[in-house]
Amino acid sequence: MDITIGVVVVTESRYFFETGLSVLSDIRGELFQRVTIDSDIKAEQFTPSYHPVYDEAREKAIRFMAKRKERVSMRVVQASNLNEATAKIINIANNLNENELFQVGMIYLDYANPKYEMLTIKDIDKKISGFYSTLCENNVPAFYSSFSVAAFTLPHKRKIRYQPMEFIECSLPHNRAILQAELLCLWMDFIEMALVNRRVKPEIKGFANNTLGQLLCNFLTTTSTKNWNGYYFTGSLVSNLINYLEIEAKKTGIKLLRGPSEHSLACGAMANWQLYKKSFLIVVTSGMIDEFKGTLANLREARAKGFIVCAENRPNQWFAFQGTISKDEDTRDVLTAKRIPHVFMDDPDTIEDDFKKALRLYSLNQGPVVIMATQAVLDACSTIDLELPMTNTVEDDLPLPQDLVKQLDQVMEIINNGPEKIVWQCGPLSEEELELVLSIAERAGIALVDSLNYPGSVTKYHKGVCNKNYLGTLAVYGYSPRVYNFLHTNNKLNSSSEQCLFFLKSKLHQAATPFSEGRLQRRLSIVQLTNNMDHISPYADHPLVMNLYTFLRYVDVHLDVSTELRNKRMAAIQCVDETPSDVVSKLPKVPMTPNYFFFRLNSLIEKMIVEDSYDYTGLYDVGRCGISAVRNVVRTRRGFSGWYGRGLMGDALQSVISIAATCPTHIIGFIGDGAKGLVPDVLPSLVENALTYPDSIDKNITLFYFMNGGHSVINTYQERILFNRTSRQMRLMNIYSPDWEEQIHGLKIKSKTIDIFDYEMFRMSLQEKNCINLFSIIVSHNNEGDGISLATATGWQRDDVENKVKSIKHENLEKQLEPV
Repeated sequence: MDITIGVVVVTESRYFFETGLSVLSDIRGELFQRVTIDSDIKAEQFTPSYHPVYDEAREKAIRFMAKRKERVSMRVVQASNLNEATAKIINIANNLNENELFQVGMIYLDYANPKYEMLTIKDIDKKISGFYSTLCENNVPAFYSSFSVAAFTLPHKRKIRYQPMEFIECSLPHNRAILQAELLCLWMDFIEMALVNRRVKPEIKGFANNTLGQLLCNFLTTTSTKNWNGYYFTGSLVSNLINYLEIEAKKTGIKLLRGPSEHSLACGAMANWQLYKKSFLIVVTSGMIDEFKGTLANLREARAKGFIVCAENRPNQWFAFQGTISKDEDTRDVLTAKRIPHVFMDDPDTIEDDFKKALRLYSLNQGPVVIMATQAVLDACSTIDLELPMTNTVEDDLPLPQDLVKQLDQVMEIINNGPEKIVWQCGPLSEEELELVLSIAERAGIALVDSLNYPGSVTKYHKGVCNKNYLGTLAVYGYSPRVYNFLHTNNKLNSSSEQCLFFLKSKLHQAATPFSEGRLQRRLSIVQLTNNMDHISPYADHPLVMNLYTFLRYVDVHLDVSTELRNKRMAAIQCVDETPSDVVSKLPKVPMTPNYFFFRLNSLIEKMIVEDSYDYTGLYDVGRCGISAVRNVVRTRRGFSGWYGRGLMGDALQSVISIAATCPTHIIGFIGDGAKGLVPDVLPSLVENALTYPDSIDKNITLFYFMNGGHSVINTYQERILFNRTSRQMRLMNIYSPDWEEQIHGLKIKSKTIDIFDYEMFRMSLQEKNCINLFSIIVSHNNEGDGISLATATGWQRDDVENKVKSIKHENLEKQLEPV
């Protein structure tokens, strides 16, 4: 049977077309029996070119083809656009003789024309994908490989560049001989890697099944009701598994997200678990279990549900490259020490049994299950029909044990008849739990606070309505002045008979309060609720080991607070003023103090909440400005804090990559220069995920990078607590870059350095949809306030004389705060 290979040239340029034909004329010989040209351009000139690189390439190509036994015909199809080319090809295929076989081979696209200047890489990808899909629908065979399509464009001028998925990117050279050499190299690569490669078939085919991928996807989709995310960082051993996940993600609608490092994937999984209870699957290659850093421990502490698949070497392999199991080490010992559940899978024949073991570990709710799998397991493609366990999402409504009822009644006595000051610090709350907390607090006169670990677990504004019971944040750092003044009288902690603190869903760890162990033990009355007996603190006077929702339902039913007591409690809350007393928060100096910036930003955001129904999710990184944001900026919902668990700098910044694809609101990230410099740039991954899931970035993402040239928290510790001078260990370098702005597929990206608070600019920028703002905020370092330590609560700027100024309304104060 005669085989004809189609070469498609999409161009309107006689120069481009004739140059290509001249290359074909130069190498025509043993391989091609016949060449037919079907074009709208009448090619006439085949002027020879002389260039040492082209001469060498031509001679090597001729010798390579002379050795081949294949003999084929070629048909060059030229058209001015892909649609015309498609129509021509289908017509050719439909009019073949019985003994002819036509296969589409190499495609050359000439987009080096000013009219294609706005054509993006993604646009070209889409055109090519549609071209091959149409051929497939019309049963036209084609060599569809990484070497099949080359697109020539004008020189790239955009700031953001990325790799095409469907073609080889080329910039049209001015030298004709160089263009000839490039066209020839593209053609020979295609011949070697596609046409004469026996492993390549001229058809569009899908990927084979992947056993482990099938089991994981089926389980997560079934048990999480599609409320899960996939994450991966590529590697040779896991590439087949990732290919399978890409196909499955498109079928099921699951988001498969990427990041600049393995650590960033863990941060994204952590944030999505905390905020949205999304289960997860993370896939990484050999040896990369170490790259999850302390975030792996944070995932375990949060009891996050998911799987981490990490490639591993065979047990009998001699010191494998990147292997973590050998005669010298065994990473399983490390995982065991960290209490991370894990399974080692090295035999394709036992995948089902090993996976069942992983499911048993998953059901224990002890954090993510690490699956270490060898290449044989990762590449296994058999199908396993595994009967999945049914999940019971309905809480058992069982009678409470009598000893627990007795403890609950003691706590109810505190709530119903106890002191005039009761504070609830809330951990992560479900929607049902939050509604009950708000209802109980309003009826009982309970003050509500959030924490550094869970900022926004309760908020000042809930569904646009001001929550009068909300005081602020209570934490080791960043506690709010209202919280301090509520718990203290004349800078002395109120007695345990005057107030009681509830810590709900809490280990009552060091991060929860600024108080010393002695004060927690002797000066405070404490109720602690946790569902883990091992987490009961020695400072708890009334420990409750139970489910929070069960507790709240019990309180709701047994609540009986007198109107008089409730009014006294609410009066105690309302009499604590929230206007900042420090002078520098009102002083428009340059560079701005963090106090000033966050005072102005809080005023703006509160105005947007009231007037524009603004809603956002905050991401708070580890550092002074992250603390300042938690302490000072009003919230509308739960945010994600890098201070959780290990308190890792950069975790909140890395989480924005995946949160951007799942968050239902606008996003604001508060990132210090220390955290920014510690982790990879998030913008490339943000854009890559946005190209894959464009509909998910229908919001505003603003990242505030605070540039003060130092590790401010450590600096304050040295200067304010130890009375030492600033030293080199606190110093950071801030490298300024020019402002820029660019559009990419409807997504606007703006990068700007800011040294003056522009109220109207921020108001517009924070609400612009389909936009990423990268704002570098120039601020100074200071040690004044923001709850970094109790020592800052009684400074000279906190003098009570400020009460005379506190009556000034915010809108009037704003007019006075124009930059000097």
